[in-house]
Amino acid sequence: MKNIILSALLLSAATAASHAAEFDINGMALGMNADKVVAKYQELRPDGQYSFSKWKLPEGTEWVANGRTLYNDLSRPDDMEHERMQFAFTGPGSGNKLFAVRRELKFRPSERPSTDAVYAAAVQKYGEPSYVNKDGNSIWAAWKFNAVDAPAEKLKSSLGCIGTSDFPVGLDDHTAGKAKKSAAFCGLYIEFTVSGTQTGLATELDMGMMSHLDLVRDFDADNQDARKRIDAARVKNTSSAAPAPKL
Repeated sequence: MKNIILSALLLSAATAASHAAEFDINGMALGMNADKVVAKYQELRPDGQYSFSKWKLPEGTEWVANGRTLYNDLSRPDDMEHERMQFAFTGPGSGNKLFAVRRELKFRPSERPSTDAVYAAAVQKYGEPSYVNKDGNSIWAAWKFNAVDAPAEKLKSSLGCIGTSDFPVGLDDHTAGKAKKSAAFCGLYIEFTVSGTQTGLATELDMGMMSHLDLVRDFDADNQDARKRIDAARVKNTSSAAPAPKL
């Protein structure tokens, strides 16, 4: 009996781990650091361009806050594939890890999949969506997870949890403030849109993924870490500072 229970627990844990591993867009998984993101991108797009921005504490600590990539297949300008990606990371106190990623992909005209096939691939990867809307030329879907080891919650309508114009630049005061209000409302949220022609072929894909689940805790950890670093620098600097000038 104990062996049966243990086997069931191990199977459950393996299923949860497998599910959590699917929280990525094109291999860019939530929780990755910037080095792993760059390495994965270079593996997928050896000729792609990328740029990552760093933030800095007053005592000198630097970390990657956000990044962008750009890919155009210039070898085939008349049959070009185009891709842009964006990334946002937490601070050093919480591991400087990826918490939001967006991908915009325009399919090569000669190699367009069907819109239905692209949507089916998303369902296979993330499970049944929380909400889906289809029209003649496009499919829009969203997934909301309240935990990484649970299926997506069913929704009656979409949620505005990932803005296209205000994609996070990193885990700053503004993003953390929004997360305090949206953590329970948005959870771990995925948006998906595949657009196509009237004949059923997909022309472009737009996806976004952002985990609001731990952002408040991560922001607090980042602030505590920053305060320790600054306080340590203050002690070091004041103990070896030059004498005060004559007044």
